[in-house]
Amino acid sequence: MDFLQMGTREAKNGTELFPDFIVGRSKDLMVRGRSFYAIYDKETKLWSKDEYDVQRLVDAELREFAEKALAENGLKYNVKYLRSFGSNGWSQFRKFLQNISDNSHQLDENLTFANQTTKKTDYASQKLPYPLARGDHSAWDELIGTLYAPDEREKIEWAIGSIVAGDSKTIQKFLVLYGPGGTGKSTVLNIIIDLFQGYTAMFDAKALGSNNGSFSTEVFRDNPLVAIQQDGDLSRIEDNTRLNSIVAHEDMTMNEKYKPTHTSKVNAFLFMGTNQPVKISDAKSGIIRRLIDVNPTGKRIPANHYNTLMKQINFELGAIAHHCLDVYRELGKNYYNSYRPLEMMLQTDIFFNFIEAHYDIFRAQDGVSLKQAYALYKEYCAETGIEKPLPQYKAREELRNYFEDFKDRVQLSTGETVRSYYTGFNADKFKVPVKDSPIFSLVMEEEVSLLDTDLADMPAQYATADGIPKAQWAKSRLL
Repeated sequence: MDFLQMGTREAKNGTELFPDFIVGRSKDLMVRGRSFYAIYDKETKLWSKDEYDVQRLVDAELREFAEKALAENGLKYNVKYLRSFGSNGWSQFRKFLQNISDNSHQLDENLTFANQTTKKTDYASQKLPYPLARGDHSAWDELIGTLYAPDEREKIEWAIGSIVAGDSKTIQKFLVLYGPGGTGKSTVLNIIIDLFQGYTAMFDAKALGSNNGSFSTEVFRDNPLVAIQQDGDLSRIEDNTRLNSIVAHEDMTMNEKYKPTHTSKVNAFLFMGTNQPVKISDAKSGIIRRLIDVNPTGKRIPANHYNTLMKQINFELGAIAHHCLDVYRELGKNYYNSYRPLEMMLQTDIFFNFIEAHYDIFRAQDGVSLKQAYALYKEYCAETGIEKPLPQYKAREELRNYFEDFKDRVQLSTGETVRSYYTGFNADKFKVPVKDSPIFSLVMEEEVSLLDTDLADMPAQYATADGIPKAQWAKSRLL
């Protein structure tokens, strides 16, 4: 290892062999915050975050050096192993870490499967316990096909596939499984945990949306690829800034208890199960373009058969991951770019409900004054029992989200001049969510062309600028 050299010294009981740590930047040892972060194990071809692996690997090199010296030169050393506290070697190593600068690279930024060969620069510290390969996933098909309709199942499989493909780190979406208890939300989330074991973290959605959640980002300190909350609550979001930054994978301040703050980018794709609708505050809320809501069918599977399916799914994980990858590649990375969670908006956004209730009026007029719209809004609030309607100046700005043009003063065809007039009612927000068409691409996976073999004996020649052969075919030769 490049941070270590063999040191010797004379003592009363003979020549001692001890680890002498080298000051400098190492490619085998990572230091973060002047503390141990990881060490590379050449045998497993993985990085290890276990500090005691330093003792094991260093002692192995000491033992190998001592045995080689004895066999080749007859030299016998009194080895000062790190595992012996009395040798003072472990204390020296800890002191050594305190006196060198940080030298680390983020680990496990990509999934590593059981059938995948790794190298040092992959910066992998673990492997999933299953290979990524095609196979039978009939139990998954039956389970997910019962609990979720095809369109809802597609959302789940697309999200899982994006993580397998490694694209989730740049996709600004998060999944919320919304529905009453016992409809399969936790079932799906538990399977996702099994699919990405070692790459997941548990987060607190309520803390992320709270003004007081100063330590809510602490769970992302190890930069997981998947973050899950089985029973979350985003029905009363006070501040969605932190949540939007995490979903958008922006650089943000990480605040951990008893540690200095630092800036880091969150790669996690968020999954949450909830019985409460996600609060949509207004039409400009960043959650609207980031949230993908998934609703269960409400169908149940008999308990005995459910347990059988879950046990079988444990043996289908590699096939499920590959199937979801196929779904993701077929639909494309941008498939849900224009998706809007209309049901969540109807359940939580009061002004959106007002617009929807007066959809026919606004569409027929294709224009409305602030005075007329606010009168309709106050009447709507009174009829629906809304105690605190928006003041007129806020309603003025909200209306702009649903019309293309706004003019401070306009003269109508009747000759009347009105203030604050909106035209071009935008009905797109009330249509069925449109998903981008899948993008098909040609993937060149094979390095050897079949033409090289099948047409190896066929004559070939270059063409002229006009696209015709340069010579007669009888005189052509292989090129």
